[in-house]
Amino acid sequence: MNGSSVLSRALAVAVFVAGGTSSTQALAGPEQLSFREQAACLKHRKAKQHALAAERCLAAYNALPDLPEAMEARSVMAFDAHYSFRDAYAQTGEVKHLCNEIRLFIRFLNYLDQHYPAPQRPADRKDALELLNAARNDLDGRSCREKEPEPAPEPTPEPEPEPAAAQAQALAVAPPPPSKIRAGLRPSGWTLFALSLGFGAWSAVELAIGELNQRSRDALIGSVPAPVPDDRLHEIERLDAIGDASNRRAIVAGSLAGASLITGVTLLVVDAQQRRAPRRLAFTPTLGASLGFRMRLEF
Repeated sequence: MNGSSVLSRALAVAVFVAGGTSSTQALAGPEQLSFREQAACLKHRKAKQHALAAERCLAAYNALPDLPEAMEARSVMAFDAHYSFRDAYAQTGEVKHLCNEIRLFIRFLNYLDQHYPAPQRPADRKDALELLNAARNDLDGRSCREKEPEPAPEPTPEPEPEPAAAQAQALAVAPPPPSKIRAGLRPSGWTLFALSLGFGAWSAVELAIGELNQRSRDALIGSVPAPVPDDRLHEIERLDAIGDASNRRAIVAGSLAGASLITGVTLLVVDAQQRRAPRRLAFTPTLGASLGFRMRLEF
């Protein structure tokens, strides 16, 4: 590829970039991505990081859209990637850079055949075919399907076998695995047991209040002859409402006391069973903000 063709392609790219800023349909996001990748390719090439430059040049070509307006940029980026591939091959000796160059020019020639049949763009066809043949010659019979040889891993030294006596001693003194569930059963059981006592005391207080209220009502009714005045009648109704509310609270407190007592005793029994025998089935209690709990079976 001669110098005049390179210069003309570079000018074409400059025109294409300038047109990309004013086009409303063809030159939008994909072209901007392609030119950003091309700029990164040139940056790595300046830093002598040719393998990275080859990757970014290939990414720039792949990001170009399939549009007629992008043909000049496609041509320049394909031939510009050739230099990065060759520099990367010379720097690393890896065959994959030659293979990437071969694949790129095969794609470029196929694109020309599909969109620009001969005799259109003869210079692109001639230069691409020359570089393709040169890369195939440099490949020198090696296949692009073969992977690069990987370095053999260093053999790891096998551990020396322990004496039978040492192994038996290690098995004999090995501590049993800690039980994560056992640690929570006993505190939870005692906590629920204490709550059952508190709820029981609350229920007893409510029953006492209801009993005193009932006695006051009976004494009030017995001290007033019939017919009962309105003020006394209202007082009796108020005492009835207080007694009903106290009875309801007593029922709730008694229910909570019974549930807490049963659950707490169950957890304590399970904890005692676990301490005496291997665990097969365990409960994990979790106290919540509302004094509730949940259980999860673990096998």
